[in-house]
Amino acid sequence: MHVVLVGSGQRPIPPTGYGGVERAIAEYAAALRRSGDEAIVINEVHASRTAEYRFASHLGRYRSTLTSAIVHAHTPVVANRLARAGIPFVYTTHSRHWFARDRWTERWGFRLECRAVRRAVATVAMTEVVRATVLETLRTAPPLGPVVTIPLGVDTERFSPGPSTGDPRIVLGIGAVLPVKRWHLAAEALVDTSLTLRLVGPVVDREYAARVRKSGPVEIVGEIADADLPRLYREASFVVHPSRVELFAGVVAQAMASGKPVVGSLAVRPLIDDGRTGLIIEEGSEPAMVASFRAAALRLSADDGLRSSLGAAARRTAEERFNWGSVVEAHRALYRSVGAFPATSL
Repeated sequence: MHVVLVGSGQRPIPPTGYGGVERAIAEYAAALRRSGDEAIVINEVHASRTAEYRFASHLGRYRSTLTSAIVHAHTPVVANRLARAGIPFVYTTHSRHWFARDRWTERWGFRLECRAVRRAVATVAMTEVVRATVLETLRTAPPLGPVVTIPLGVDTERFSPGPSTGDPRIVLGIGAVLPVKRWHLAAEALVDTSLTLRLVGPVVDREYAARVRKSGPVEIVGEIADADLPRLYREASFVVHPSRVELFAGVVAQAMASGKPVVGSLAVRPLIDDGRTGLIIEEGSEPAMVASFRAAALRLSADDGLRSSLGAAARRTAEERFNWGSVVEAHRALYRSVGAFPATSL
């Protein structure tokens, strides 16, 4: 197949640091090429707050490429510009605005997201929860094409179990340091234990980072090179992910591929089988959630056998559900079913 993946205009592909959408595009493009397909990435990085709009305004430069291939967009401004230009596209939604629209910027982003989904010849939701939410939200004005569930992939060779179950004193958290991630709950849960939260990710909100540091035993590492991620998973006892909202927590899939159990909030339940591949903490008051995270953390840190069995089951699930070969084949089937692209691209 001949697939064109359109970037965001905000960061390079692959990103040099933070950039979940850009990393997903880069890894998917690499997986397509390994499978024998032709994958072209179109992206221009503009250093401004309106980067995506500036990039979208330049898409006319690539019209001959875009009209001769399967086009797959991942951001709403770009998707809506493709629609205005009459170029059919598949759209993957990465926006948490389906679940969180507190600020006016989030409400504006939500409007753009709805418009992109309605105009796409098909939309990819990364979990069944996201798919159901999109369909329910748009029930009065349904999208043009189908909405299907296809997860992100994970490199199960690069992310793989280490020779041991990890250091029982290290609890790993990976993600941006933002209030929506609720790292303070995990840090507070480790107070007066022998455990330390090792938090890896960009410090986007310094005020919140200070709150996390005051909440409990935490080491905020900041951003690291992608090449170091597999080592960090192997060194940790288990992974914690207390986020309030997630579309698809790629770090959870990476942890599972690395053979690490995850203690997570309801936001990651679509990935975690509670009690078999990890432990899910029910939503409630912050004190109640802290107590639940603490109980789960102490239980895992004290039981090598439990960590090992949960981690092994997590690894098998990652190999079955999130391997890139299966993800690519699911996309191929979707592209063929749409019927809106040039026959030569299929």
